[in-house]
Amino acid sequence: MASTNGHLEIVRMLLKKTPKIDLCDIGGSSPLKQASQNGHTDIVKLLLDMNPDVDLCDKGGCCPLQMASRNGHLEIVRMLLKNTRKIDLCDIGGSSPLKQASQNGHCNIVKMLLENNSDVDLCDVNGCSPLYMACQEGHTDIAKLLLEKSPNVDLCDKNGCSPLYKAIQEGYSDIAMLLLEKNPNVDLCDKDGCSPLFKACQHGHTSIAKLLFEKNPKVDLCDVNNFRLLCIACQEGDTDIAKLLLEKGSNVDLCDKDGLSPLYMACLFKHIPIVKLLLQNNPNVDLCDNEGCSPLYIASQYGYTEIVKLLLEKNPNVDLCDKEGGSPLYVASFAGHTDIIKLLLEKNPNLDLCDTTGQSPLFLASEQRQTNTVKLMLEKNPNVDLCDNTGCSPLYTASKLGYTDIVMLLLEKNPNVNLCDQGGRSSLHKASTKGHTEIVKLLLEKNPNLDQCDDEGRSSLHRASTKGHIDVVKLLLERNSNVDLCDKQGCSPLFLACQEGNIDIVRLILDKNPCVDLCRNDGYSSLKVAINEKQTDIVKLLLKRNPNVDPCDKNGSCSLCMASQNGLIDIVRMLLENNPNVDPCNKSGCNPLNAAIKNGHTDIVKLLLDMNPDVNLCDKSGCVLCKWLVQMGI
Repeated sequence: MASTNGHLEIVRMLLKKTPKIDLCDIGGSSPLKQASQNGHTDIVKLLLDMNPDVDLCDKGGCCPLQMASRNGHLEIVRMLLKNTRKIDLCDIGGSSPLKQASQNGHCNIVKMLLENNSDVDLCDVNGCSPLYMACQEGHTDIAKLLLEKSPNVDLCDKNGCSPLYKAIQEGYSDIAMLLLEKNPNVDLCDKDGCSPLFKACQHGHTSIAKLLFEKNPKVDLCDVNNFRLLCIACQEGDTDIAKLLLEKGSNVDLCDKDGLSPLYMACLFKHIPIVKLLLQNNPNVDLCDNEGCSPLYIASQYGYTEIVKLLLEKNPNVDLCDKEGGSPLYVASFAGHTDIIKLLLEKNPNLDLCDTTGQSPLFLASEQRQTNTVKLMLEKNPNVDLCDNTGCSPLYTASKLGYTDIVMLLLEKNPNVNLCDQGGRSSLHKASTKGHTEIVKLLLEKNPNLDQCDDEGRSSLHRASTKGHIDVVKLLLERNSNVDLCDKQGCSPLFLACQEGNIDIVRLILDKNPCVDLCRNDGYSSLKVAINEKQTDIVKLLLKRNPNVDPCDKNGSCSLCMASQNGLIDIVRMLLENNPNVDPCNKSGCNPLNAAIKNGHTDIVKLLLDMNPDVNLCDKSGCVLCKWLVQMGI
C-alpha cells in the first residue's frame, strides 16, 4: 500500500523489518509493480536494493517494466533494465514493454529498450507490432527509431493491415515516406482486399498516393466488393489521383461488381474534369451497368448537359436501353431535359424505341406535358400512333389529361384518331368523359367515328351525357352523333341524361328527335327512370314528345304505377293527361290504384278514381279498395 501511494518514509521503515518483498495483492500486483506503474522512482530504487523478483507479473501478465514503459517513467525503466533479463515479457494480451512505449509515444523509453535489444517484431495477440502501433498513432520519431532496427515492415495485424496501410489510413504522410524507404510490399491488402494505395485513393491522400506510385504498385487491384482504384477516384472527384492512375496504365474500362465503369462513376457524380480526362483515354463509352444503364443514359437522366455533349462527341450508341427498355432519349423525355433532347435528336436516335410498358419517348413527353419536347420530336417524324401495353397512344393520353397544346401538335401529324385503349375508349371518348371541350373540338375536325363504342357499349355521347358536359354534348350533336345508340345495358344517351337529372342535356337530345320509348334491358324507359329519380321537369319534357306511357318493366310495373306508389301527384296528373291504361297490374297484381291506396296517397286515389278504374281489381293480398274504405270510415 505504501509503495502504491508513494509514501517513501513508510516504505523505508517497513523495509527495515525485512518484509516479504514480493508479497502480492489479490490482483497479483507486487510492491515493485505498483511503484513502477505509478512512477515512484525513489521507492523503486529502495525496493530494487532488496533484490525483488523484477519479472513478477500480476494476474493480467503485467510486469514492472511493462507498466513503467506504458506510463513513460524513464528513470524507472532504466533501473529495471539493469535488473532484468526478460526485456520482452508480455502481458496476457501479448503486449511487450516496447509495444506499449511505442503505442503511447514514449520516445526515450523506446530508444532505451531498443539499446537493450528488445524484439522489434514481437506482436500482441492481434498481430500488432511496435512499428504498427507507432504508425497507427502517428509517432514519427518512434517509427524512425524502430526502422533503424530493420524490423519486418510487412508484419500485418489479424485484419491484414500492415504498418504502411495504417499510416496511410490515418494520413501520416511523413511516416509513410519513412516506411517506403524500406521497400515494403505496397500491394499488401487487408482482409477486405484494400491495399495501401486503395486507402490513399479512398481518403484523398494525394501526396501519399504519389509516393506509392513511385513504387509501381498494382493499380487495378480491387477489394472484396470488386471496387477498383480508378472507380473510387472517379466517384470522389479526385482528378489528380485519377490522372496518376491512368498514367500508370490503369484499365479505363474495368468495372466493379455492379458493372459500374470509371466513366459511369464520373458521369453519375458529375465530375466533368474527370470525364474529360477519361475520354482522352478512349474508354468504351457504351459500357453499361448491371441494369443496362450506359454513361450517356445516366447523364441524360440527371440532366448533365455538358457531360452529354462530351459523350456524344465520342459517338456512343444513343439507342442503348436499360433492362426496362428505357433509352437515353426516353429518360431525358421523362424528366423534360429539353437541351439534352435536342442534342440526342441531332444523333438521329430511334424515336420509336419503347420501354417494357410500351411507352415511347413521344408518349412520355406527351404525358408529362413537355410541349417543347413534343415539338422537337415531331420534327423527326416519329410514329405518332405507337400505343403502350394498355393501348394508349400519345394523342389518347394528351386528350385524357386535357393538354390542348399537345393535342394540337399531335393532330398536325394526322394520327389515327380512332385508336382505342384496351377498354375500347378512343381519344374522343376520354376527352368527352373528362369534359375537355376544346380538345373535343379539335378531334371532331379530324372526323373521328362519333359512334365508336367502348367495351360497355357506350359512345362519346353516352359519356358526356352521363357526366353532364353540356358543351361537349352540343358539339357531338352538331356532328349528328347517334342519339338512339344503346349501351350493353340498353341505355341510350337520353336515358342516362334522365337518370342523372341533366335537364339541359335532355333538352339538347330531345331536339334531335330521339326515340323516347327506348328501354333499358330491364324494361325501364327514359320516362320511367325520370319518374324513379323524381325528375318532374324532365318528365314534363318527355311527355311533350308523346311517349308510350303504358309499357311495363320486367316486373310488370308501369310509369303510372310507379308515380302512384311514390306519391308523385304532379307526375300522376301529367300522366293521366296522356290517357294511360289505369288498370295495368304488375306481377303481384298491384295496379296504380292499389299502389296509391297501399301507401296512403289519398289525393292520387281521388285522381285515379276520376278515371273510372276497375275498383274490383285485387292484388294477391285481396281487395285493397275495401280496406281503404274501412280505413277512411266510408
